[in-house]
Amino acid sequence: MDGHQWFPWINNPTRAAAAASAKQEHDDVSSRFLRSRKTRSCRRPCPMVGLSALCLLLFVICAALTVLYANRSNRKPDMQRLFRYQNMSDRFLALTKVNVDLKKDNEVLMAQSVQINEQNRLLNRTSADLESTNLALTLESRELAEQVVNLTSTNAQIEEEREQLVVYSYEREEKMANMSQTFDQLLSSNAWLQEENQRVSETSDFLRDELLRVREKNQELEEISEGFQREIQNLTEKIGAFSRDCAGKLTQLQEQKQNLSTMLVKDQQEAAERTRSKTKEVDKMVAYILSAKEAYHALDLYCPVVNQKTKERFCKKCHNSWKQFETKCYYFSSRTLDWSSSRAWCRTQGGDLVVINSEQEQRFVFDSSRTLEPSGSRLWVGMSDEGHEGQWHWVDGSKVTSDVQFWLSRTGVGAEPDDWNLDDPRGEDCGHIDVSEDALKSWMDGSCQRTYRWICEKNI
Repeated sequence: MDGHQWFPWINNPTRAAAAASAKQEHDDVSSRFLRSRKTRSCRRPCPMVGLSALCLLLFVICAALTVLYANRSNRKPDMQRLFRYQNMSDRFLALTKVNVDLKKDNEVLMAQSVQINEQNRLLNRTSADLESTNLALTLESRELAEQVVNLTSTNAQIEEEREQLVVYSYEREEKMANMSQTFDQLLSSNAWLQEENQRVSETSDFLRDELLRVREKNQELEEISEGFQREIQNLTEKIGAFSRDCAGKLTQLQEQKQNLSTMLVKDQQEAAERTRSKTKEVDKMVAYILSAKEAYHALDLYCPVVNQKTKERFCKKCHNSWKQFETKCYYFSSRTLDWSSSRAWCRTQGGDLVVINSEQEQRFVFDSSRTLEPSGSRLWVGMSDEGHEGQWHWVDGSKVTSDVQFWLSRTGVGAEPDDWNLDDPRGEDCGHIDVSEDALKSWMDGSCQRTYRWICEKNI
């Protein structure tokens, strides 16, 4: 028998091609499966699909081998056929072993898939926790940002209050210094007042003794009056006894009686008048003592003692750091405050911001301001148009009249007041002078919130 009998697919090209195609497909599937086993880079469904395909391929191969063996069982086998069958059996066994290994790998992959799913759930749960934590942190960050903004505004307010406290502390220190000087002056004048009180006490004792003597004299006059009355009564009795004999004498005695009565009344009136005059003198002395105390208090303020041994005094009309012009005292500050704070400071000193009523006063204020230490050429004065724009008034309520005005006028720029509102939207409603300009052209309007030096004024 030739080879065509033992290998029928040689005589049948179609069957041979089908067998060759099946064999090629089997080798391709095996190689792909082995590559997938080595790399293990497929997703989770890949092992299941590969295993199913391999099982199906093995089933087809087994069926084909069974049919082939049944069809060729009555023919004589040759060595080539046996060798091919043996190769196919070995390949089948190898495939079976591969199938077993794939099953084991599938189980390992399933276990790993379960672990991966569990880890995925844990990761999802952790992701949800992290998202909630992130949301909470975002809310806390917003709250912290709001707190930072609030703390920033609070810090700005505290800084403003600190500046105000610094200004108040400086003013308080000045007041304490003035009070210390006043206290020293009071201590120096206390001894003199004690001496004066002792003198007043001695004078009062003397007046009291005089009053007692006046009362004693009045008592003596009353006793004399009673003696006169007794004498008159005796004379009347004598006149009655000798009336018939001494008619002329009686008339004379009556005249004497009338004269004595008149003298007695005059003496009583004079005594009462002296008593009233003494009482008035005592009242005047008490009033004089009280006025002397007030006068000495004012004297210590304006005429302090410069020598405690000789009690020598030096009189002045204005306090220290104040300058006199005509009948008023003026204070020129070296510090800077806004318009309202400047006026408040002047009022605590018993005055107010300066009111300029004449050209002479304007020149005095201007020249005195220029002689101070340079800490700014502008100084607040007591005029404002906050009540009605353009209607300027002094702090004493009077209007700024046209005959006493010294507004600044620049060539090509314009004249003051101009109510400039670029720096302050509220405009310029408070008046000041600029000593860098001309004396009679130095008034300007400015923002009341700006800080300049100031000028105070009060009566002597």
